[in-house]
Amino acid sequence: MNSDVVIAGAGPAGLIAAEQASRYGLKAVLLEKHAAVTDSLMGELVTDKALRLLRIKPDSECVTNKFNRIVGESLDTGAHIAVDRGLLGSSYLLDEDKVQLLLSNRATSNGAQFVFKARADSVVKQGDQVVGVRYNQDQTVRAGLTVGADGSFSRISSTAGFTHPKWLLSYGYRFKLADCRIDDPNTAYFYVGRDVGLGYLWLYPRSRTETNLGIGRVPSSKNNWNALPPMKDVLQKYIREHLGPNARIVNVNGGVVPCAGLIPKFTGAGVALCGNSAGQVSSIVGGGVTTCLHAGALLARHAKRMTEQNDFSARNTVLYEKEYRKTKLAHSIQNTAMGMWAVSRYAMLNDPIAAAEKVLSQLDAKTLNEVIQGHVSPGTAMSLLTDFLPLVARLGMGYVRSIAVVGP
Repeated sequence: MNSDVVIAGAGPAGLIAAEQASRYGLKAVLLEKHAAVTDSLMGELVTDKALRLLRIKPDSECVTNKFNRIVGESLDTGAHIAVDRGLLGSSYLLDEDKVQLLLSNRATSNGAQFVFKARADSVVKQGDQVVGVRYNQDQTVRAGLTVGADGSFSRISSTAGFTHPKWLLSYGYRFKLADCRIDDPNTAYFYVGRDVGLGYLWLYPRSRTETNLGIGRVPSSKNNWNALPPMKDVLQKYIREHLGPNARIVNVNGGVVPCAGLIPKFTGAGVALCGNSAGQVSSIVGGGVTTCLHAGALLARHAKRMTEQNDFSARNTVLYEKEYRKTKLAHSIQNTAMGMWAVSRYAMLNDPIAAAEKVLSQLDAKTLNEVIQGHVSPGTAMSLLTDFLPLVARLGMGYVRSIAVVGP
């Protein structure tokens, strides 16, 4: 089987890469290890930018809810902070199944081919040039450009020779629930707490009776991880205490999200990575939908250019990487990754939950929004240093002690 581009993985990055590449007239093949496109996990909380990338309107059937506020709250003390629409802008909850079907249907109508139950084993090389993908042990797709959109443990990445930090990962579960008691369906919640650990629990209502409930946790050390209750138990406890006696789980999914920022290099001769495999995720809120859609669409445009030029050399594929690294989203990813890296090191020898409690009880919504977005202004930075100097000092000392123990 031959194609212009072969894509491993049907997450948001892989799907939009296939949809856009086929829209440009390229012969695209997408390999997905699951049996159906809707089996692949996709995040759902997005802003207007994601809707523009998907080319859908806010009233599309792919949008299941719109949020007026996002609240950060402690499960232990109730300390909280709210970011309303004035600061937040528009936030939407996607219906992941409908979005996945929309992108796959668009791609196939443009001539793209989807191969399911196709687990990528390795890239195929001729000399130093990647020329395709081997899957299911004995099947091969050859292509001018091979795209690794196959997640945090990408086989395309590892067999093509890319390196990236694997220690800073967030592990998570997500439940979809029905028959719940939702008091405010237009507010999304992020929770911290002792049982949650280094990470957060989230509640994204779909309606007054349906919601997404999930948890993401970063291991700061083996001892800290083992001391925490299992993540599914934390979710079950929240259901019992907050969502009513009739709440029931209708779907369970999970995944691993990289938190260390962009990997050092994600293009080579005949190969490029996008999505989680390239570290294109904003680590503070685990936001990967918009960043992955953006990366996949950008890569498809470069795939068109490379195909027209018949040039898939390393010096030509790297133009995608260079353009991506200059974008605002890439800048935000790197900023939030540096913050997550420092917090994770601090948490090895200190109590991050106490720090989170202080932030929730004293930080204002505007500042929190800037921190989450990774765009802290000079004035905000000075305010943080003044108002939170003891915390910053503790964070700094904890970071120095952690470096001394585990090395840079």
